[in-house]
Amino acid sequence: MDMRALARPASELLTRARCQASLPITAIRGHKTTARTKRALKIAPHDSFLPDRSPNAPTGDSIIYNPPASEASPLHTPFLFLPPNDPRRSAIVRMRAANEGFVPGSSPTNAQLPPAMKYARRQPRYNLTAKDLEEMRRLRNEDPLKWSVGALAQKFDCSRIIVKIAAPPPESHKKWLKELQERREARWGPRRAKAREERKMRNEMMHRGEL
Repeated sequence: MDMRALARPASELLTRARCQASLPITAIRGHKTTARTKRALKIAPHDSFLPDRSPNAPTGDSIIYNPPASEASPLHTPFLFLPPNDPRRSAIVRMRAANEGFVPGSSPTNAQLPPAMKYARRQPRYNLTAKDLEEMRRLRNEDPLKWSVGALAQKFDCSRIIVKIAAPPPESHKKWLKELQERREARWGPRRAKAREERKMRNEMMHRGEL
């Protein structure tokens, strides 16, 4: 067998690989930023939404009703666009009553309402008196580490917000917490410190409405 016949497919593959590698690479730029995405999605409104500029067009304010391309259900047709003597009004009322069991103007029953959401509801408590608030402040000033916000809320059966408002910690405890936080941040590396600063900056920008 001729060895040149076996070596020919391998040489052809190498030639094709060199040709493909020599082709220029075309870079495709996408919408990688918010500004480019907004500009790409900024589409002009349809002509039906724009005011009529023709010479015979009526002047003054008017209602622009632009329904979708698909045919809407008669159950959702608003009465605003039907004349008072239009027979479709009574037909729509009968259709709604037959399909939903609800006539406009009447109060819905419990069977027609959606199911109640299942979540833990908090009942407000008004069980604290002036004597309880004074005792709460005394315990908080006496030992803020033992009588923390959670411990006081559990003892007096109230919310944490009430404890924070009625019994703030003493200034010495605030100073100790601040020094503890500074010692903790002093052990951070440059990456963690930079991430913390960027998080603060994003929070401030969010409150200013810049994000």
